[in-house]
Amino acid sequence: MPPFLMNEFSAMGHITLYPRDATLIEEGQLLRGVYVVCSGRVKLSLEARDGKTVILKVAGERQVLGLSAIVTGRPAPVTATTLELCQIKFVERDAFMRLVERDNRVALACATVLAREVADTFDDVHDLLLARSSTEKLARLLLSWVAAEPRNRDLRVASEFTHEEMAQMIGSSRETVTRLLSDMRRKELIRMEGSTLVIPNRVALQAIA
Repeated sequence: MPPFLMNEFSAMGHITLYPRDATLIEEGQLLRGVYVVCSGRVKLSLEARDGKTVILKVAGERQVLGLSAIVTGRPAPVTATTLELCQIKFVERDAFMRLVERDNRVALACATVLAREVADTFDDVHDLLLARSSTEKLARLLLSWVAAEPRNRDLRVASEFTHEEMAQMIGSSRETVTRLLSDMRRKELIRMEGSTLVIPNRVALQAIA
């Protein structure tokens, strides 16, 4: 979200602190407004037809949740759940829509945010569909967590997701993820240092992704 839009939101709505595992948005429900992540992270998930939960992405600071549902008037396509203590601003739908109608810059910014969400979602789905096995999907997931790191060796990432959550991110089972992580450790593709997952060589992991 661009700074000027954040400034507009600063005078609107109200801020609430949510603990871990709090549900902000529930899939299939009509929303009363949009949620802006001020601090913390929120996972976005949906329930597949077979009853399994699929985690689509993790939203961070300055990201807007529920924008597409508010603009289209349709039920929320995903469930949004906090991953940690989060500071969330809620802006009611009517106030938000008045702002959009009043300021063309806001309307353009919202269109840009929605377009970026569509593009990012397409990229994520494309990557998962190209991966032919759970091993490839898991390797791509781990590499995505260190994508911004310029180095190749000893890339560190906090191991804060459970094996179940990682399985939900790649469309697999918890047992499969546990087995694959063990295989990767045995092959020295990854290692654990306390609660930190270390990728000693990005290139080696990329070879199986």
